[in-house]
Amino acid sequence: MRTTGRLSCAVSIVLSIATAAFAQGRGGGAWTTTGADAQRTASLRSDPKISVASMQKPGFQFLWKRKLDAQPLTQPLILPNIIAYKGFKALAFVASASGGVYSIDYELNRMFWEQKLPAATASGTAACASRLPAITRVTPLAPPVAGSRGAGGGGGGGRGRGAAGPQIANGRGGNDNLFVIGRDGLVHVMNPQVGTDQIPPVKFIPPNANVSGSILVDNVLYATTTGNCGKVPNGVWAIDLAAETKPVTSYDAKGAAVAGDAAPTFGTDGTVYVATGTGSSPVANAIVALEARTLAQKNWFSAGASPFTSHPIVFQHKGKDLVMAANKDGRVYVLDSGAMGGADHATPLHRTEPLGTDSAVVSALATWQDQDGTRWLVATVDGTLSGAPRFPMNNGTVSKGALAAFTVVDQNDVPTLQPQWVSHDLASPVAPAVVNGVVFALAGGAARGSATAGPQKAQPSSGAVLYALDGATGKELWTSGTTIASPVHGVGPSAGDSQVYVVTRDGTLYTFGMPAER
Repeated sequence: MRTTGRLSCAVSIVLSIATAAFAQGRGGGAWTTTGADAQRTASLRSDPKISVASMQKPGFQFLWKRKLDAQPLTQPLILPNIIAYKGFKALAFVASASGGVYSIDYELNRMFWEQKLPAATASGTAACASRLPAITRVTPLAPPVAGSRGAGGGGGGGRGRGAAGPQIANGRGGNDNLFVIGRDGLVHVMNPQVGTDQIPPVKFIPPNANVSGSILVDNVLYATTTGNCGKVPNGVWAIDLAAETKPVTSYDAKGAAVAGDAAPTFGTDGTVYVATGTGSSPVANAIVALEARTLAQKNWFSAGASPFTSHPIVFQHKGKDLVMAANKDGRVYVLDSGAMGGADHATPLHRTEPLGTDSAVVSALATWQDQDGTRWLVATVDGTLSGAPRFPMNNGTVSKGALAAFTVVDQNDVPTLQPQWVSHDLASPVAPAVVNGVVFALAGGAARGSATAGPQKAQPSSGAVLYALDGATGKELWTSGTTIASPVHGVGPSAGDSQVYVVTRDGTLYTFGMPAER
């Protein structure tokens, strides 16, 4: 069918308006899924306003807060530019343990829409009863190219694979849809403009599962389940939302816990990675590589009797994917994606010395590459750091927790983590967000064990504190002080559009950043 001249003109006008609107935004990247991207790096490659230099000058500040629920919230996802029925909008999406799904116009601090999903049914342990829905947007397989539309705004597809929203739900803005897995196990493909279902809810996971992470890549929605909630097996699940029959496949971890809150993780070649914790399973205490879509097991690395405590992160080093995850032994393990522990499945490329004492937990990792091409990795340590490894740069005595940073260097042609700096003391630190070499560290403020781990409190809970740290030294550049009134329940900050977003245990969303130019 030929496009008429009038229609072609109209399309050109719409594209021109969209391009102009995009150019007027802050720009700098969209946080489309927990951990920012498919490799779960928790970092954004570029931002026009946030940098180490700008954070040393006045400007970055508390912008607004909004109480959304009385329950904990998911990590906010960002949609910087959308042509909505109310004009050009920039939206943040969060969901709550009570089943609420919220869209906030973060430029104006206004509720754009809200929807209510079926609330969680009490099931099993306290962790099962307080489980959150899982939310994600379309996420490209490969990291977006800095400066492309995928890196900065609405499309979400970038130049990588994964831009396939219109095949899932017909109509405008397919790539901007929000994908929510409710407590009933149904997938809701939500219209970003009004929050209604684009297609009838799709059966995916048995009800009352603890869905610990989700991501949509190449038309397939992936999720992980853990905690044996609702008697749903721990493992990885996938559903092809573009197929007419919506087939579901799964990988059963045979009782082993799934580690981390942003699983599964993707390699740049499409391999799916998941780390496991304790259990009697043959894949307990392991990092497992699975095929995309089919979830057939490809390879694995075993840490013996010691469980993993973080989901994997992936990045390329000299053209090869490296896979890293933290373990209960306090070490960070480095694996070659092509070998996964060698012939015995138990030999890593490298592992660090223990970062903390026996009571400390290395709970999360983040990674970025600086302007000089140096690859950095930062680990979140909740508890007292051990004496080894030695870090050249320290920022004070650590007794409660800290971030520990490394660079990736080759020693005898083997990628190795070289210690660089430790942050100042952080009470109950959670996973950081990294923007342009600025590490946004969040001291959760909650006493250890006060959320769901147990009834004992080592100290009273206090409000969370957000810090901006120099990614090269760990030096503090900025702090939120006493602005955040409530503790954080374990969800790290997210970022995008020159802003940083924090959700607290009492259901409040806090936004910090550079004020928009009007």
